[in-house]
Amino acid sequence: MAMTGNRPALVMCAPDALGDRLQSFIADRCRLFRISNNSTSRELGQMIRDGSAAGALLAAHQVGRAERQLATWLEEAGIPYLLAVNSEHQAHLMFELSARDYVLMKMPDDHIESALIRFLKSLVPDQSPHAAGSPASSVTQPNAIWVRTGHAERKVLHSAIRSISADKDYAIIELDDTSLLVRATMSSLEAELPDSEFIRIHRSHIVSADDIREVRTLGPNRHQIRLKNGRVFPVGRTYWPRIRAMLRRQNRPSGAQLLTG
Repeated sequence: MAMTGNRPALVMCAPDALGDRLQSFIADRCRLFRISNNSTSRELGQMIRDGSAAGALLAAHQVGRAERQLATWLEEAGIPYLLAVNSEHQAHLMFELSARDYVLMKMPDDHIESALIRFLKSLVPDQSPHAAGSPASSVTQPNAIWVRTGHAERKVLHSAIRSISADKDYAIIELDDTSLLVRATMSSLEAELPDSEFIRIHRSHIVSADDIREVRTLGPNRHQIRLKNGRVFPVGRTYWPRIRAMLRRQNRPSGAQLLTG
């Protein structure tokens, strides 16, 4: 389904195959200008000016010096951009450089498409009656946490978080339509989240309690949790008593039975 309203102009710098895949998601949702992944910042800037582009999409199989230089130029010019990469470790490199969003190309197509659409929508000024500055915008927001992404602090609503997983000195927060690589430890995030809504199931994983769909017993002291979105996580042995207590409080069966939320 095409976006309604104004279609933003977007410059995409990507290798041919990767660019073709990205274009298939957004061709009817924006005015797209493609340039070679070997382009310089001068060429990128010229294309943005000539096309009156509102933002840029950088894509790479491996983030190298050229991608870093382009990202630096976009950051300094104040031009919104989204990075498409194959690995969260590559995104990790970019978050040392900037605060912009990224999408992981190894994720399912609907996840990638949602992240791209969200980015495109951010490039279109909000002209609705409830835009910032109107009385409706002053309504109190639900509980949220603030997380560090690159050089910026970002607000993430509790209700949007499906799971959190450790990645060395960082954490990956999974939302409905994207994932965020944040500069935080699992312990610090766990301390900020309410026990009534989230539960740590492993030293490397925290999940939304309401999103738990299934708990399976795989063997002695071996358990597994499946969320409503299909993601499966192992349960750490030391965390099982806490999970079992939560299930009992909610009058849910534990073990190999299906949990419906």
